[in-house]
Amino acid sequence: MNFSVFLYESRHFFKSKAKIYSYLFFVLLCLLSIINGYKMFNKQTQTILKINDQKKIENERVLNWFDSINKGPENKKWINVEDPYWAIRSTTSYIFKEPSSLMPLGLGQSQQFGFYKKVNRWSSTYDNDMVEEISNYERLISGNIDFSFIIIFLLPIILIIFTYNINGLEKDFGIHKLILIQSNRLKLWIFTRLLFYLLLILFTISTIIISVGLFNSGLHSIQSILSLILISSFYIIFFFIVFYFIVTNGKSGSSNALKMISFWLLFCVIIPGSVHQYVSYKYPVNYMTDFLDVNRKQTYDTFKLKNSDLYNKLLAIHPDINNNDTDFDISLERRKIRRSISSIINQMNIEAANKIERQNEDKNSLIRSTYFFNPVSFVQNIWNSCTSTDYDSYKKFRSEIEKSIKSRNKLLVLEIWKEKKVDKKTYREYLKVLN
Repeated sequence: MNFSVFLYESRHFFKSKAKIYSYLFFVLLCLLSIINGYKMFNKQTQTILKINDQKKIENERVLNWFDSINKGPENKKWINVEDPYWAIRSTTSYIFKEPSSLMPLGLGQSQQFGFYKKVNRWSSTYDNDMVEEISNYERLISGNIDFSFIIIFLLPIILIIFTYNINGLEKDFGIHKLILIQSNRLKLWIFTRLLFYLLLILFTISTIIISVGLFNSGLHSIQSILSLILISSFYIIFFFIVFYFIVTNGKSGSSNALKMISFWLLFCVIIPGSVHQYVSYKYPVNYMTDFLDVNRKQTYDTFKLKNSDLYNKLLAIHPDINNNDTDFDISLERRKIRRSISSIINQMNIEAANKIERQNEDKNSLIRSTYFFNPVSFVQNIWNSCTSTDYDSYKKFRSEIEKSIKSRNKLLVLEIWKEKKVDKKTYREYLKVLN
């Protein structure tokens, strides 16, 4: 590398107002996106803390009912927390998707999915308070400004502004032959000038990622921080290599700019957009008809079933309620059976939700198969994975909600059928299971 050429380009950069302003504007956008990410991170963190405090208050109030005469709230005389049915129903439970400490570096799908869920016996993973939009996780980010969006979609434009006139300006003014005489290795001369901007961008992005990562999470997320630096570096180098060949073989500055912009449009807009349209065509928007059918028609049909049929369904889900008593009379257990129906509905909801998950997974698998010609989506999804804001992170969150609902209903059914009287000690054991 010719160090004098490198220094020349650095002086040229600092003397060029257009490039300096573009660079400062880019850095400003990065900082604004990180501030926006911090706001969302802090909002979610504070919301979770507030909900946890409220949950403790509500559960403590239920615990105090055991010492009252009515064994329940004053305005609801029918509630008796010594009955396991009312004790479990009165317990407040939440499942949280803890915000990643690296969320400021990539919002991902955090704006499309809920991050907390209040769980009761009728809850499901696709309640309206859980999902604002069921969408494929490859879609272009819209809405609030996002750091990952800036890196993936706007950073190449900054590289174009910095490099389009290298070897193009000289050809526009007809002095490229003079440069060729002074420097026998023209390609090295071009590479050295481009290298200055590559190192400038790599240093800027790496500094921002390290600063935000260490400030918000310390060394706990060092692996994810290094992964983000590696991803961004490879992505920037990819465009650097392409732009190098464009500049080397370009005929003028305007020709270079047109080719660079065309390449950016192709890989950052046209290909991801076309893939998204194809996926939307092959897998239309899921209106969750199966899930809605469970929550409407099938639920009502279930309530109409005979107690013997309901008992058989319960027995298939919870075989532990079978007491093997030859004198067992189902007709005498109507109250227990009716109180346990939520467990049957929950099982139906799980089966319907699994169909939706399978369709989403098929959709995402199709997207993954396009990575070899759709690198932008690949980078975007790997980036969101590092910041725990990708589809799979929220799928894991839904899985935890499903486990919580199943645990609640299992506890409810088993305790109802045991006919066990609840005291403070038993209720505290309930809290451990439900929270």
